[in-house]
Amino acid sequence: MNESTSSTKIKKYRMELQYKGSGYCGWQIQPHQTTVQETVSNALSLLASSRISITGASRTDSGVHALQQVAHFYFPEKKSVPDLKKALNAILPWDIRVTSVAEVSSDFHARKWALKKRYEYHFYTGEVFPPFRHDLALHLHSGFELKPAAEAAAVLVGTHDFSAFTGSGTSVVDKVRSVTLSRFRRRGSILIYRIEANGFLFHMVRNIVGTLIEAGHGKIKPSAIPSIINSLDRGQAGPTAPPQGLYLAKIWY
Repeated sequence: MNESTSSTKIKKYRMELQYKGSGYCGWQIQPHQTTVQETVSNALSLLASSRISITGASRTDSGVHALQQVAHFYFPEKKSVPDLKKALNAILPWDIRVTSVAEVSSDFHARKWALKKRYEYHFYTGEVFPPFRHDLALHLHSGFELKPAAEAAAVLVGTHDFSAFTGSGTSVVDKVRSVTLSRFRRRGSILIYRIEANGFLFHMVRNIVGTLIEAGHGKIKPSAIPSIINSLDRGQAGPTAPPQGLYLAKIWY
């Protein structure tokens, strides 16, 4: 069902969902690939007996997870389902769960209305990496020091041009973003890097994480972060961290 339709026989909904991204080629629909967006759209289409398209707030990469993704869609009133959340979860695979569905005003837009987003990157710091965490976190081996990584993370707070941390595949011209939080927190053997901003660029968080890992291993000094930012040169920052530790954690409206 086309998003721009003005029919009075449809209603607009906001959906919140969680997913484990290991088995998907990211959020956005791609030809001949299994994606989260297409899987959820197919479930809605089955319930509506017509094609339903959905728009998400963030295009997570292949293998990236979501603790809170937000999407909107139109659904025909004549096909009203008493409990859309329950009906969807009965159809969707176990690694995608709808946590809420609510009717919203016709002008609501999951991506354009988002004010701030939080991403998290999870590390496992124990000596032996548990097999059931291999696609949910990155194993930090010995030699990583948290203090310099945390110092480097703190420097990222503020409004900057993040060209040095942007993947080459982006078509976005304006690469200025405002980061309001950039810090680590520990939960036993789990180390979590958390970053909040008004928006993120392609591979921005994974490139930042790769740079912070380099800082933790003494390959990049925290004092070098400002010059890396000012260089606008992707080659000056660290490598792109693997996707399995990354989570879309929270979206504010």
